[in-house]
Amino acid sequence: MTQSPNHPISQSPILTYAPTTFSQGRMDFAWEELSEAERAQLYADWEAGRGLIGGHPRHRPGADRLSVWGLNRPFFRVYALDDPRCDNGPRFRAALASDLPLEIEVGYGRGDFLLDRAVRHPQRLFIGYEVKTKATRLALTRVEKLGLENLWLSDDDARVSLPELIPDGRLDAVHVLFPDPWWKEQHKIKRLFAPPFVDLLAAKIRPGGFLHFKSDVEGYGELVRYLVEQHPAFGAHDPALEERIAPHVPTHREHWCQVNGKPVWAFFFPRRELR
Repeated sequence: MTQSPNHPISQSPILTYAPTTFSQGRMDFAWEELSEAERAQLYADWEAGRGLIGGHPRHRPGADRLSVWGLNRPFFRVYALDDPRCDNGPRFRAALASDLPLEIEVGYGRGDFLLDRAVRHPQRLFIGYEVKTKATRLALTRVEKLGLENLWLSDDDARVSLPELIPDGRLDAVHVLFPDPWWKEQHKIKRLFAPPFVDLLAAKIRPGGFLHFKSDVEGYGELVRYLVEQHPAFGAHDPALEERIAPHVPTHREHWCQVNGKPVWAFFFPRRELR
């Protein structure tokens, strides 16, 4: 699905696909099924907090306070919800406690897909995680220009924030679109998708919800499919689930792929009922 020309966000100058410096990059992504020892090491790394982008949020200077630019805006950090200088924490907690269906995007970049979802679905709640603080600040400005009241942003690593803040079974959908595959051997520890992360998604997505994943790196898509489909809480990729996000606009990366004729691999994994 692509951008609907009759939708108000597609006509807004806030959502435009400017020329970029994207390139195809390397595509030679290789992987093998995990041995028991490798799987155990991934769980040990997770428990130790290794591989978090930017380090553990708890270790930020002044972790219990928001940056001044985030005060009284739709922005949160996991350890700063009680910052007395603003009402971010109480408002975020109230939103989470509502009965609005909740969707999360992990690594939203510029926020094109997420902003469009929030505009189209005002009766849904959305949360976006992006560890690049500059991107978060830019997206916050776009949220406010669009007047959105159903979207919250954070620059926390979702691997820390989700377990701390989101109740089990609260999520209708999780979107992970074009994450960094972290090709180099020494960087594999930073990859978002590993068995502990899939466990986390299984806990937070309600039965009947789904995980939506896209990549322009075929091998990484195959790795994610292997990790998710072997988990008992998820069913096999079901292309029919794409209807649940139709219509939508592409991310900046996917738009670049479309313009340049590059393939994209999309997966939709249903969260099944467990008996």
